[in-house]
Amino acid sequence: MCVSHFPPHQIILPGQIPTGENIVATPHFFNKLGFTIRFTQNNSFWRCLGMLKAGKVDIMSGLLDAPERRGFAYLLPYSSLATKSIYVNKNGPKISKFSDLKGLKVAVLKDIKQFKQFDNAPADYFEKVYVNDMLAAFRVLAAGKVDVVVSTDFSELDKFRKQIMQEIKEVTIDLDETALLFIGLSKKSKVAHLEPKFAEVSKEMYENNEFKQIINEFKVNNPEHYN
Repeated sequence: MCVSHFPPHQIILPGQIPTGENIVATPHFFNKLGFTIRFTQNNSFWRCLGMLKAGKVDIMSGLLDAPERRGFAYLLPYSSLATKSIYVNKNGPKISKFSDLKGLKVAVLKDIKQFKQFDNAPADYFEKVYVNDMLAAFRVLAAGKVDVVVSTDFSELDKFRKQIMQEIKEVTIDLDETALLFIGLSKKSKVAHLEPKFAEVSKEMYENNEFKQIINEFKVNNPEHYN
């Protein structure tokens, strides 16, 4: 399993076994099927995706659906995003639902998937301003060049929280759990031929809330990751 530091979904700390929502759910699934999981060292999300495509790792977790990803990986559902955190200036637009983004300028990281409504919105619904990293996103927000920052990658937020976060606030929009999260199984994996069985079991565990129970137990037992 390829892992990258993205708390609370994946928490990779020196000298510690990887943990987090994805990391408790995924081994639980494969252990149930008779497999054990070995983790890579901490990688970037994009390196993990490249390794999955090349078959250098068997799996990674936390993937949103995309046609190009289905070209090199089988997607096994295990969770969903009920809400989405976005950032606005404290005196910026009031946003509580997806439709409030209409007509706004939105900073997003290049090539990062967000959620179904956002990724599939008509080109003229809002204006996407692409940035290379989160620091650039918050800088253009603070400068008033965009109205909103939308991203799945807040793992380095603490590095610049003190620099520019005084005038920026976090708000949450409801997604109605429409954004499924998947375990990606490389089509070049030695166990790729078992995908029909994996798909059957993952669907059953998702629908009977077994994955949700495992993740909720992690949340209850590890409140320090949600401060």
